Amino acid sequence: MQFNFLKLFLLVLTVSMLSSCLDTTTTTTTTSSDASFVSLTLAGNDSVKTAVFTLDGSGQTIVNIDSLPFRTRIDSVYPTFSFKSSAGAKLHFTNSTGYKFRKDSFALSGKDTVDFRQASWIRNYASNGKNYVNYNIQVNVHKVHPELYIWRKVTDNLTSMSPTSQKAIIFNDTIFYFINDGSTAYKLKSTDGHSWTDINNSTSVVNGFPIASPLNDMIQFNVNGKPTLFVSRDGANIYSSTNGTDWTRKSVTAFTFKSLLYAFNGQLWAVVQSVTDATYHFATSSDGDIWSMIGNIPLNFPVSDFSAITLTTVTGKSKVLVLSGYSTVGALLKNRWSSEDGVYWVDFSTENKTLDTLAIGSSLISYDKKLLLFGKYNLQNKLFYKESKDEGLSWQIPNIIYNQIALGKEYKSLKTYKDTVSYDTLMRYQPHVYQSAVVDKNNSIFLIGGFLDNFIVSVKQGTRQRSANKNANLSPVTDVWTGKLNRKSFTRQ
Repeated sequence: MQFNFLKLFLLVLTVSMLSSCLDTTTTTTTTSSDASFVSLTLAGNDSVKTAVFTLDGSGQTIVNIDSLPFRTRIDSVYPTFSFKSSAGAKLHFTNSTGYKFRKDSFALSGKDTVDFRQASWIRNYASNGKNYVNYNIQVNVHKVHPELYIWRKVTDNLTSMSPTSQKAIIFNDTIFYFINDGSTAYKLKSTDGHSWTDINNSTSVVNGFPIASPLNDMIQFNVNGKPTLFVSRDGANIYSSTNGTDWTRKSVTAFTFKSLLYAFNGQLWAVVQSVTDATYHFATSSDGDIWSMIGNIPLNFPVSDFSAITLTTVTGKSKVLVLSGYSTVGALLKNRWSSEDGVYWVDFSTENKTLDTLAIGSSLISYDKKLLLFGKYNLQNKLFYKESKDEGLSWQIPNIIYNQIALGKEYKSLKTYKDTVSYDTLMRYQPHVYQSAVVDKNNSIFLIGGFLDNFIVSVKQGTRQRSANKNANLSPVTDVWTGKLNRKSFTRQ
């Protein structure tokens, strides 16, 4: 009986203690003095969602360092702020004049629509209700069309002389511009494409240079790691220079040079004609002195006045492209040849005819993962400026609204309220042939010199005819134009 009473007593005591614990409620409230910024996200359209915000170097401005795409609307977006702690945040506008929302400030509720075109700042109070932090807010949007090329004329005439041949090339981060007039050869140079040495300067005279030879096949090729310039003439001679001023002639006996092609796979390549049987071949050299003939050129492969370029494909392979030019019998070609080894060739023109007939002496460059071609459509007397996004297979006319080679400026249309471009009809680049197209280290394109083709289209028996003299109606010019893709000027791509 005593044992049962003891058990009952212990049971009552345990229940009493548990009841006491359950009836006791303890509330703990934690506050913070840290009101600092953590994150900001935007909603309202697909573009603003991509913005990534952080604090700038001063720690006082919330900013998206990578600007939002051109024309992204930020006039009606939903911001979501996050802070280390917050008892409430208030958004302030420095100047709301002329904008949709004219409030000077308002407390953020999480459902607010904000016009971030206005200068704004935010004050966030820490959860203790006392400490606060102020941040400026900067929502960056690209103000210029990233895909717009801005062109302008640098000069009408670099020199008053009338050259018979000319060529500009980038050499040791300097633009070298070679000119010959049949009796004297000169070299102008510029480090920026805008300021040039005077042709009367003693350093402009070129020694040992072919003074009556076409220069459009000039190539830079590294010999034992040293940049060297090469140019050939229609004959047994090839000329080289390590400084652009002093040139050395080298003659061969097994063949005659028709044109230098390109530098590819550690070799300098040329089109040559055998002196024994007059057949046409490729020839290669590792130093410009010792040459070897290899293989026959394909049928309808150009021997002069073509455009050629070496590039790296998207798969990382080296590749060469040779466009247009004249055949062994002097016929103007439409062919576009491509090769990954210089021996086996594919004619793109049989698969895709978007390039059509090219003028002689067109210029080809690699720019912004595309190929750009400058020249003239020789049968219709119109500007020839096309681009290829697939390594030369197909060609398109660049956006005709934005990418004409002319002096243009952006403005906002009063009808559509959208940004557009106006071009000065008196400041338009005229179609050139044999111009030089080069790209400097700042991603600026320079179109230098060449010839204006004054050929007038005539129709005879349903066909369009050109003089048998391929250089008839050409007048030399020494003008300089420069252009650059807007996106190439952005600090962050």
